[in-house]
Amino acid sequence: MLASYKYTGKKRRSQLVKFESNPEFTRETFTLLGGAGGVRAIGLGMLLAMTFGVGAVNVAQAADAGNTGNGVLTLADPAYTNAVLPGDYTVVCTTGGADAVSKFRVEDPEGNHVGTATGGTSFAKHIKFTIAGGGTDFVEGDRFVVSVAVELGAATNKVVEWDPDAVDGTERIWGVSLVDLEAPDGEDVSGGLALRRGDVILAGQEIAWPDGITDDQKAAAVVELEQMRMIVR
Repeated sequence: MLASYKYTGKKRRSQLVKFESNPEFTRETFTLLGGAGGVRAIGLGMLLAMTFGVGAVNVAQAADAGNTGNGVLTLADPAYTNAVLPGDYTVVCTTGGADAVSKFRVEDPEGNHVGTATGGTSFAKHIKFTIAGGGTDFVEGDRFVVSVAVELGAATNKVVEWDPDAVDGTERIWGVSLVDLEAPDGEDVSGGLALRRGDVILAGQEIAWPDGITDDQKAAAVVELEQMRMIVR
């Protein structure tokens, strides 16, 4: 009786990508961020996230001309975390008063509640700032707008592995790796290639899901990919 052998070869792009409309449009190159305490390794089919480099994000703020309170919103340096989104954040007073009493609802550009800021106390979710009261207390409805511009193609931006449990922005999917790539400890490496947008159909069984991912996290990731016009089947 002849012996039988099972051979497992290296995964190919054609196994992951079932359909791709136009590689010139759907793909994008990237630089892999250097490892932190060891080698950072990504593989074909891994989901990726983006970290923003210095100069890639510009943040400005403005108080509403109709505000009653004459306090000021001062941006931190830097004025954002990796969770920041491009667009206008609104900071609206929900409880009037002086510092330590006044409260402000912070919403992202999509209208989602990010958190509640307290007068006189630093706020650091998506955007980072401190609101200080003035001679006239804030009242309900007083408002600030924090505008964020993100240069997604900035050379200082680096890619890392997607982490569904993160809260620093790397929980948002940037793309799907089309290569195997390693970055030594502290040394960024270019040469990355990823699927960034559709129209694309991906083989679900070929996606390299992170260890410990829950079914809910996986389902949410599939929805996020679909919003990027990358369908998982």
